[in-house]
Amino acid sequence: MTPTHRHRILVAALAITLAPIRSHADEPKPAAKKAVDAKPDKAEPKADKPAEAKKEVDARDAQIDAQLQQWIPQFTQQYRPILTTELNFIRQVCDLTPEQRPKIKTASEATLKEAATKMAEFQGGMMRDGSRAQNQQPNPQQTIRESITKVLQDTLTPGQMAKYKTEVAQRTALRKRAAIQGVVARLDGTLCLSAQQRDKITESITAGWQDKWEQWLMLSIYGDQYFPVVPDQHIATHLDADQKSVWSGLQKIEFGYYGGGIVEADDGWWGVEPAKADAPMK
Repeated sequence: MTPTHRHRILVAALAITLAPIRSHADEPKPAAKKAVDAKPDKAEPKADKPAEAKKEVDARDAQIDAQLQQWIPQFTQQYRPILTTELNFIRQVCDLTPEQRPKIKTASEATLKEAATKMAEFQGGMMRDGSRAQNQQPNPQQTIRESITKVLQDTLTPGQMAKYKTEVAQRTALRKRAAIQGVVARLDGTLCLSAQQRDKITESITAGWQDKWEQWLMLSIYGDQYFPVVPDQHIATHLDADQKSVWSGLQKIEFGYYGGGIVEADDGWWGVEPAKADAPMK
């Protein structure tokens, strides 16, 4: 084999070997897969939950405020007998001059509205915040008495004010005694208390007395249906086992503040025009 012939054979073999390599190299490369084919659509904006919640609260509060404005005249009517009772008390014990009367009568209407507003706001607060402790409930009788006392301090002479305070103290003591005796008598009729038990219970309630318990005087209105809510430490600790069983099963309630329902006609003694009729209760 000549050198020339050998050279041709080597070139041909090399061409056959490189042909597939060139073929693969010349093929078009596949397009690189995009990391993200397409950006996701923007999510629809979610409702602003805090804003929606606030809107609901504001709507509820507006509804409660509207209801509160309806309650005020209703409580005003309900508590007017309390005011009438206080004015009659002042009329009897203070020997007012014609000049003093209209000042006291006019100012007393503001005390009545104050008591009604406090109770309406308390009811509205219960609707907003849920149940509240019973001892947080305003006492309209106390509100009216305390507010009228401030009016009298600015209107009465020192002698008149001293007489008024003396009479108030005596009235308070008598009403407290009557309320306690009424409850103990009612307990005695149900539990058959001994004389010693009656004395012990009376002493315990007297020592732990709360002004709001004066409402126990309303016990007779309900006949024998209910007992007032008396803390157990004043009752149960002085009972035997059988009496405790009966006591625990009795139905007890907190009495509301009911003025009496009867409003005396204005006879002109106070020297001012009678207050406009309160809105009828619904």
